[in-house]
Amino acid sequence: MSDLQLRIAHISDTHITRFGMHLPDMLDRCISLIAKLEPKPDVIVHSGDITDNGVLDDYELASEKLGAIPYELLIAPGNHDERNNGDSLFKEIIGPVDFEASIGKAVFLLLDSAVPDSDNGRLGRHRQGLITSKFRALPDGVLKILVLHHHIIPVPFAGREKDILEDAGDVLKVILDAGVDLVLMGHRHVRNAMQVNGTVFVNAGTVASVRTRGRLGNSFNVIDISKDGTISVKVINIRSGEEETDWLFKLRRKENK
Repeated sequence: MSDLQLRIAHISDTHITRFGMHLPDMLDRCISLIAKLEPKPDVIVHSGDITDNGVLDDYELASEKLGAIPYELLIAPGNHDERNNGDSLFKEIIGPVDFEASIGKAVFLLLDSAVPDSDNGRLGRHRQGLITSKFRALPDGVLKILVLHHHIIPVPFAGREKDILEDAGDVLKVILDAGVDLVLMGHRHVRNAMQVNGTVFVNAGTVASVRTRGRLGNSFNVIDISKDGTISVKVINIRSGEEETDWLFKLRRKENK
């Protein structure tokens, strides 16, 4: 894989708690599988719902568990993280809810799509503006990667469309107009990947919740971006450790070597 430009381990919906439907063995196994990946990931992205209830005990346990991951970890908040005034604990224990990070030739913009004490989400005009201003200013050859919790496009096999991003249509237009290369999401506990007008949209399944769909089980994604602009999205079943799905896409432009 000498042409590999960036490798991302994409996890989501860990729902860490001592009191709910969290599966601690699945989380531990996920961390172990990521640690054994070859090549090693350049970064791990968590697209939200690190906790189940947003309470202090959940956050302290999540900080302990996720702190054992031996790679750089970028985390966006989810709706469960902002229950019970959990947004204040996220900022105190995890970090800012909106921020950008540069990894190699990629810029990640992580945004808070959650609305406190609601399962629905919203970015609003300010955060939509951040997508435009941050990404349009980047030079050619830099990967533009957006991370948020709520899905923007309905996800197959996820059941009735609910708990939505209320301004999804406006957000979708902003993403496409800004030339975003990759969008990482969670929320629906179902893995999926699709491409719209050159932008690749990837949902991760749930790492460690019992709330899975059918036989999909618990999973995470390994995303490889090659220098020729190919994006591979592999789904890893956590229980079996086996690769289940591999989607392939091509970026709208060739990345600089």
